[in-house]
Amino acid sequence: MAGALIYIGCLLTLLLLSTASFSQVDISKKWDISKTWDGAQVYVPGNWFTKAVNTVEVTQPMPVVIFMHGCGSIDQDTRQWAGFLKDNGYIVLLPDSYAMPDRVRNCDPRTSTTNLGKVPVNDLRPAEADYAMSKIKAVSWVDKSNIFLMGHSEGGMAAYLTPEVGFKGIIISGFVCSIRGGVRAKSDTPVLALNWERDPWFVKPNQEYKTCADTPLWQKRSQAVEVILPGQGHSTVSEQAARDSVIKFLKRNID
Repeated sequence: MAGALIYIGCLLTLLLLSTASFSQVDISKKWDISKTWDGAQVYVPGNWFTKAVNTVEVTQPMPVVIFMHGCGSIDQDTRQWAGFLKDNGYIVLLPDSYAMPDRVRNCDPRTSTTNLGKVPVNDLRPAEADYAMSKIKAVSWVDKSNIFLMGHSEGGMAAYLTPEVGFKGIIISGFVCSIRGGVRAKSDTPVLALNWERDPWFVKPNQEYKTCADTPLWQKRSQAVEVILPGQGHSTVSEQAARDSVIKFLKRNID
């Protein structure tokens, strides 16, 4: 009987391990995540034009923000955030999800629909961020002790779901922390969220709207702050309160 129980226990353990790893294996078979790194745009302080990852030149390593774009690719909103961060002394790396073959849009801006089910973004986008983190550790222009992760909208979801190991801080913009897990692995990693009182991408008329601070996992974190912008909106970069909060957060957590 004891032997049978041990066998069953081992079988269950193997089943759980295979289930946990299946999603990542499936993602790597279907999608060439390395293309998101190869096609990344890099904003470098003191440089007018963007760089490729292999053309960046600096006199000494600098703090870096890995910025995950939203469902519409590297758009004007993303570029504005990158320019703002660059002007404040941070190198900004923008992995390009659409550099992957067959990558299509997974949202509908006309109806503010966040997930059309065309692309497994809940797994794919965090994998992109995780891949960028693994690659950036070997790059000479990066201050390895000061790497931050930020994302907006679908990119905010990516920042929310990416394993935290190695990041000095995580910034989530335009995403309400409403799906599984989230900012996992280290509950003491500093996290900042930027959200509106009502965001049409995440709440419909007459529906209750919950922000990141309303989630139990968020409340268990030792260093989590959410800035709520008054009114209705989705983009955050044009809001002074959002920009001020991001710079304050970065400066507070940099070595």
